[in-house]
Amino acid sequence: MSPPEGRNPEHRSSNPMILFCTGAGLCTLAYFLGVGTVIGAAFTGGDPAVVVGGLIAAVGLALAVVVGVVLMLVGGIWMVGQVIADQSGGAEEKRYRDVER
Repeated sequence: MSPPEGRNPEHRSSNPMILFCTGAGLCTLAYFLGVGTVIGAAFTGGDPAVVVGGLIAAVGLALAVVVGVVLMLVGGIWMVGQVIADQSGGAEEKRYRDVER
């Protein structure tokens, strides 16, 4: 029984795109929930319990936006890094370039 072949060097991970899209999804979700929170608070009539809940929701949504932006930055930098690494041409890529088709 022969050993399994190694991973294809041309295979690239999709983790940076998942990270970027997760961050964008968090930012979008925080925006829509924030709009709903503002509209809901406007129609409550100033109930103190709702005001406290709205402040807690506002802090949570702000944190979601911060986390989303950080994930988008890390994912974007990671994607750019992969593009630059792909252009540099490592030894495993040169092996494929020398093959006649």
